[in-house]
Amino acid sequence: MNTQTCTSELLTAAAALPEIMTHLELHQHLAQVDAFMQSLVTSPVLLISQPARHVIQAGGKRLRAALILLAARLNHFDLARVLAVASAVELIHAASLVHDDLIDQSPRRRGLETVHSKWFRDAALVGGDYLFALAAESIARSSDLRVLECLGRASVRICEGEISVVPDVSPLDEALAAYFTKIAGKTAVLFEEGLKAAGVVSGADEEQIAALGRFGHNLGMAFQITDDILDYVGDPQELGKPVGGDLRRRQITLPLIYAAHQDMPVALRTTIDRIDDGASAEEVERLLHWVQSSPAIELARRDALRYCEEACRALELFPVSEVRAGLEAIAWSVVSRRH
Repeated sequence: MNTQTCTSELLTAAAALPEIMTHLELHQHLAQVDAFMQSLVTSPVLLISQPARHVIQAGGKRLRAALILLAARLNHFDLARVLAVASAVELIHAASLVHDDLIDQSPRRRGLETVHSKWFRDAALVGGDYLFALAAESIARSSDLRVLECLGRASVRICEGEISVVPDVSPLDEALAAYFTKIAGKTAVLFEEGLKAAGVVSGADEEQIAALGRFGHNLGMAFQITDDILDYVGDPQELGKPVGGDLRRRQITLPLIYAAHQDMPVALRTTIDRIDDGASAEEVERLLHWVQSSPAIELARRDALRYCEEACRALELFPVSEVRAGLEAIAWSVVSRRH
């Protein structure tokens, strides 16, 4: 797909999405997901319940829940069971973010204090565990063991993806393989298994469940690549955090990998190795600016678009409908977002 075609797809999707969401009552159902999650927070221990409510009330895109609510409409929509799955997936996602922020020592997320910053380290550890436990409670309400299998697999792979590292930017093929493996576990698997679970509770057949899984995997890959691009070139006001955070923590992501193979000056290449071992703030800023202005951003964006195209191709198994159009619109909005 060429750039002009991609731009046309993005504009069409952006125009169609609000109307589709309104017609399918998606906003109302997402509000029910939030209410359902809040209803699960019943612990009388304030150092558990307050951080949990803080994370849930912080909101976010609720992208995973929206996808699940839509995907379930491709077959037989049972709102109670779908709400249980959508809530479980959002709680798993929230739990992983609490632990992720603790590992990275991130002070803010979405413009708000992170749990370990607002409270303390142990509150983040236990709070993340509590959110995982609430997800398990929500899964139980879906009344299907296959949902537990899907989201259990996702939780395991999220842990594996979070702890894995991309050791270096070279050799190129090894760095790319390590990066794509990491984001498949850290991010894409929850999209994949969450959408498969949506298929399960809506009575989809095995072929349809597999197609939803492929859609979710590819969309999750596109989402994380776009996230990593925005960490270099996004608007800090819209992101709710400064750009360049991954680089300053020496977290090697796709833009940096590609930039290192675009005739990067030796001094900057050396800075990559020294970020956590003596590189000055000025050296890191020079490296950041070089990556921002290099072809690496466009190369990474092409990969995100390619994954998005593969995601939409997986939906071709389903008849053309407003629901399928909604899923495709969300997919394209993922790679065109600015935060």
